[in-house]
Amino acid sequence: MCDEVDIEQDSLCGEPAQFDPTFRGPVKKRKCNDIICCFLFTAAILGYVLLGILAFCYGDPRHVLYPRNSTGWFCGIGPNKDRPNLFYFDILRCVPSVNVMPTTLNGFQCPITKVCVEKCPSSFWAVGKPSYLPTVKPASVFNQSLCVPSLHLENTTLTVKDIVDKELCPFFHMPTISVLGRCLPDVAALGKIPSAFSNIPGLPSVKLINSSTKDILKGFNARGVGIRILEDFVSSWRWILVGLLPAVVVSMLLLLLLRFPAPVRVRMAVILGALCPGVGGKCPPSESVSHNRIRLDFILCKAIQLNKWNKGGILQTGSITCPFRNKVLKVLSL
Repeated sequence: MCDEVDIEQDSLCGEPAQFDPTFRGPVKKRKCNDIICCFLFTAAILGYVLLGILAFCYGDPRHVLYPRNSTGWFCGIGPNKDRPNLFYFDILRCVPSVNVMPTTLNGFQCPITKVCVEKCPSSFWAVGKPSYLPTVKPASVFNQSLCVPSLHLENTTLTVKDIVDKELCPFFHMPTISVLGRCLPDVAALGKIPSAFSNIPGLPSVKLINSSTKDILKGFNARGVGIRILEDFVSSWRWILVGLLPAVVVSMLLLLLLRFPAPVRVRMAVILGALCPGVGGKCPPSESVSHNRIRLDFILCKAIQLNKWNKGGILQTGSITCPFRNKVLKVLSL
């Protein structure tokens, strides 16, 4: 090191700088851009905080987690606790290509009657022509569990035609499977449509049923991704907070490392980057083995049901069972 005594004699220290009263350094052209950006960044953060508070206070995640019937009641909770599945009277009308105008005017929502049911229908059925006679009792034609709750078939004075016209009960249904609480058509069973079923007036053709069902499953598959993401977030928010704490600590350490030379920062970043995955792999497996495995089996099972294509290019569903489905629903209702 150089001393003040021999500073002029030591060539390593160089010549001392002369005092210049007009020199202002790098602050000569500095303006208030940093302050403005700081205010904008703070305003954005406060906006996110306000949005989160409003969503927490006035939002309702049940609108995403649970299906709703035509009257606005949620399926699987409350009065419909024993009826977790949503049944559509005529799900083919949910396809815009089949029913463009009502679907568009209704905000791209399915403009049909929907009811909460305990089990999805698993067979082909339709109201035959003889059933429309005025002397036929509706209780002998319709299934009470598939009709709107306000209609009691044993006591009603309406005829079968009146019930069908008012959409109080479905006039036909196909084999369906429960996918995320919605009764969607079972594509694997569409090739077994009985001849009597396809010849009934008012029913869609077999070709229309097949094409519309594929469109429904494709759109529902895209929507199901967001639903599963929210379900995972709701069930794992505690672990997200637990992981947030070490993330904040590591971020502070990286900020402190900025005070050191570059080689020290690089070595510490490499060491921390190698340690973090190892520490993350040691997170409590007891919590994830029993809980996450059930959820993973459920999600994978439903994903395979929605995306399984055979060699002929036809989408097939219903060939895989989900034995853990009830356990998953119990977890989501906590």
